[in-house]
Amino acid sequence: MRVLTLSNCPLKEHQGSGYVIVNFARGLRSKGHDVDLFGPEHFEPLRRIKRAKSYRQAAGILIFALRQLATKEYDVVEFYGAEACLAASFLARRSGRSFLMVAHSNGIETFVHDRLMSALGSFSLNGAPTKWYQSMLLLPIEKAFTKVDAIVTVSQAERDYALKHHYQNEDRIAAIENPLPDEFLRQTVSFERERVIGYCGGWLARKGAALITADIPRILAEFPEYRFKLIGVGERFRKEEHFPSGVLGQIDVVPFVDDKEQLRALYHSLAILIVPSVHESFGLVTAEGMACGCALVAGKTGFAQGLKDGEEAVLLADDVSMPLYQAIKGLIADDSIRRKIAQAGYGRVQNLRWPEAINRLESLYGAWLNALHDERKCARV
Repeated sequence: MRVLTLSNCPLKEHQGSGYVIVNFARGLRSKGHDVDLFGPEHFEPLRRIKRAKSYRQAAGILIFALRQLATKEYDVVEFYGAEACLAASFLARRSGRSFLMVAHSNGIETFVHDRLMSALGSFSLNGAPTKWYQSMLLLPIEKAFTKVDAIVTVSQAERDYALKHHYQNEDRIAAIENPLPDEFLRQTVSFERERVIGYCGGWLARKGAALITADIPRILAEFPEYRFKLIGVGERFRKEEHFPSGVLGQIDVVPFVDDKEQLRALYHSLAILIVPSVHESFGLVTAEGMACGCALVAGKTGFAQGLKDGEEAVLLADDVSMPLYQAIKGLIADDSIRRKIAQAGYGRVQNLRWPEAINRLESLYGAWLNALHDERKCARV
């Protein structure tokens, strides 16, 4: 197959979406397919301007896709991101089109919007009200999913949302869970851990920052033998601004990690990993921590939503009043339960392997492409 892939996010492997996109392209190439992969640096106009990125990308993807299709024949045009809505709408009208169009989503943006508005009343990074021009929904973003021929999502929750909103027929929406790097799988881990609770990610409202600020001090005060480690919260993060002085001595901050070896070592240092997000499309941190032997406490979202509560993870009750304190306290109070959940979680993620994901994607694209060609033949008869 000849595949044109256009990504709305930078193609950087140390970032979650970039890691997934680059490795899917690499995997298809390893199986003999011709994949042309392009990110924002190739098509986004006026990149020095910080505002209106979604609108600039939408225009850029459309223009770039038309140029590429004018110079080379493709079997599959693969879009990452709802900014592809204009390109999908325009190309869907092309008479006699023989190439398959797929929305390969790292998170269906309308789903993200609905979840954040329901839980936080805002879909901004910090939970503050957004200005009118900051809303991607001013673009016809649903068309990125309704005007293509098929959708690939990263979780069953995302697939269920797309089905509920009739974006495509059931046989044209598939979920492929994001694989983990080989070095995260089949690790030798010890489930006997130091008394450390950890969080890994940006300090954002949607990641559960308010819940952490409210409940972690109670845990640290009640269990002074425990420490709390914040990983990847950024250089500007100051623990004094978010936590009371009485527990600051129990809190460690690792502002930024871009080395996988260091990240794995940090996960191995945690007994309990918390991911109290309001919404995750998948949540690589969730799977990474489980692969390193952490007992997971997480919101019911993304990959975590499909885990067995009380067996593979402790899942928090809802989006608004999640009892983080009670969940962590339960694991602290019974270390045998913590170890049992950590062991089951470790086993659950061992099937998140790249060869299987690549084979599934290749099979889906082949089947969908054949179906498209059959439909075109029937239309000509």
